[in-house]
Amino acid sequence: MKRAKQIIGIFLILFAIAALVYWETGGRDQVVTIKVLAAGQNISQGEIITPQMLRIVRAMPETVIEGAFSAADANKALGKVAACEIALNQQISELLLEEPDKKEVKKLSPFLIKSEWIDSRSSSLRSGDIVAIYNRDGGFYLGSFEIMSVQDSADREITEGGIVDHFEILTEVEQYQKIIKYIDSSGEKFLIVQRSDK
Repeated sequence: MKRAKQIIGIFLILFAIAALVYWETGGRDQVVTIKVLAAGQNISQGEIITPQMLRIVRAMPETVIEGAFSAADANKALGKVAACEIALNQQISELLLEEPDKKEVKKLSPFLIKSEWIDSRSSSLRSGDIVAIYNRDGGFYLGSFEIMSVQDSADREITEGGIVDHFEILTEVEQYQKIIKYIDSSGEKFLIVQRSDK
């Protein structure tokens, strides 16, 4: 009888330790936090929200921003337009988005990203890819763009194989002027990051 009590006591102690470890390593978050929608990457103003741009995060109730989408309502954000810049991991709120038909349609055109502007980029860049452009050390974000075409040093379009020398992005004149201004003022080269590389 005494031995049985000892075994039960040891079992209860081990159970209490396991419960404490669970609580400290994740159980507390499961109980006291709620799931909300957040940006899985930097989102530029005017971009249409797609599933690849989003993620679900846990947040304390007091840190949830006004109008934040819950995990259950995540689909309500899809197809809407970012009304402003949204940073990586920032909670997605109804106040940050607007309906596409309420957004003035902006004229997009292809513009060249020259080889001498590029510090680092993937050799697998192809037409249709989405890339984010940063300064050399990744500390300054200039925006995300769709690639219209990719060329080698002889200005031949690359579809398979080949060494990427320069490429064209689809953007507005104003945004391209900002890129030119940054190059002229800083002299820095760009870090080109494919969305799938993040």
